[in-house]
Amino acid sequence: MSTKNISPWKKVLVVGLCVLATATLVFVCLMAQIYYDKFHKCYYREDIPRPISENILMVYGKKGYVDFVRLQDARTGKYITPKLQHIFVNDFTTDDSLVVFRTFDRLRGYLNVNTGEIIIPAQYNRAWNFSEGIAAVLKDGAISFINADGKQAFDAVFPIYYQDDYNDIAPQFHNGRCVMRSTENKWGLINTSGEWVVEPVYTSIYAPKHGYRIVTDGSKYGLMSESGKIALPLDYDFIRPASDHAGFVLAKDGFAKEVDVNLNVTIPFIYDGLYLLDYVDLYRSRISQENGTSRIVVPKYWRYDVGEGSGVIDNQGNVIIPAKYYMVRIVDDTLFEVEVTGGGDRLLFNNKGQYVGKR
Repeated sequence: MSTKNISPWKKVLVVGLCVLATATLVFVCLMAQIYYDKFHKCYYREDIPRPISENILMVYGKKGYVDFVRLQDARTGKYITPKLQHIFVNDFTTDDSLVVFRTFDRLRGYLNVNTGEIIIPAQYNRAWNFSEGIAAVLKDGAISFINADGKQAFDAVFPIYYQDDYNDIAPQFHNGRCVMRSTENKWGLINTSGEWVVEPVYTSIYAPKHGYRIVTDGSKYGLMSESGKIALPLDYDFIRPASDHAGFVLAKDGFAKEVDVNLNVTIPFIYDGLYLLDYVDLYRSRISQENGTSRIVVPKYWRYDVGEGSGVIDNQGNVIIPAKYYMVRIVDDTLFEVEVTGGGDRLLFNNKGQYVGKR
């Protein structure tokens, strides 16, 4: 039937019905999205509670895509705190029961892990857990220290250079000493009155380990006692805690040794890695022709690593070249090539460890 015979009223009705159908479809899609967001996307879940003190549980949950945590009284089952973004309980001690919490607007305050009560409201940009009754906080662009009632412990304040800085060194007290930075971006130790007991002259001071702090001026390392006295001068290429027992690894001039907590040598020669050296020319040097028979020539030397340096050691454990080079190669049984730095000079040494020239 020709559309010319359809009356104008019918045309209006058809158009109206189309508009109504479109609007209905849009409404249904909108309601479906709302329903999805409310009942599917924003689901709620709680994980197994974690005890953090005798009567307090820390409960992890998730609503939608948002993770949260809050504290619960184990005796009553009542939630004590509102939903928080994080509670920093991993490094608190029983002597200092106040720990840092963070709200969803990323401000920090303190709560008591034994009661769940918020003691110091969230107001700091950064905060660290209490140690020996004092805590460091970041507010208004400076580090200060507070006591358990939120009042400033002493007048001294210290600089912070970036909003997200201070991740590497926690400003916490150990035996009355705390690592802190000066306006010249150097590190020293302060006491519980905020006074320098070790002047800020170091590039970095590490957290105490086995009764010592590792210190560095940016190129050399040493050991400092927790009281601030130098136990080993800054003569070492690196110092790190021993991996399997109490003590330290000391590296100097391509050699490393292990000492105990009294700084007595327990292992005079150690290395981080040992690898059989392959010849530079694999085809001509590793294949030997004797009486028409080919055989593989196995090198008699090994590359050993100390930190980021490499050297050469023979099958009897004798050091030919100390491990202080970027890379080492074996040319043949009497000649080695070392690279001083990445892409730097290439030097030649004989199998007595004597320099014989440049490549």
